[in-house]
Amino acid sequence: MKALSQIIGIFFLVGVAGFGSNMFRSDSLHLWRPVHIESRANASEIDRLSISLKQAEQLYQTDQAIFVDARPGSAYQSGHIKGAINLPWQQAEERVLEIVERIPMDKPVVTYCDGDACNLSHHLAKFLKDLGYARARSLHNGLSRWQAMGLPLAESKG
Repeated sequence: MKALSQIIGIFFLVGVAGFGSNMFRSDSLHLWRPVHIESRANASEIDRLSISLKQAEQLYQTDQAIFVDARPGSAYQSGHIKGAINLPWQQAEERVLEIVERIPMDKPVVTYCDGDACNLSHHLAKFLKDLGYARARSLHNGLSRWQAMGLPLAESKG
């Protein structure tokens, strides 16, 4: 029993020493940090495809981009960014010809969906990028953030 308590004591001291020295090092390990949705995917890919709300608004106000709602049609019908077209991510492959006919390759494209956990817009932007739309970008949690800023929305139909 005495040996067991000594082993536990040694582990405790080693743990305290390890955590203590980590706190004072300039290259310390971050042991506790919040997990963000972006950490689930490749960070460089997300950075490459992301657009800020401010940048998206500027493109919208100057009519320089096509906005694409990546949500299902029913969600689009319940409200969307004014002037946006609907291209559900799940239908992107089967609607390739429609995409190419409707969206010029050289025009910026801003995809969006709704909700902090929604990644449909990211997947759609990546798909469009792979198709040759070099200026495709994703607006994370786009609809909620757009609405919160009081930016133009189309009225729901139904």
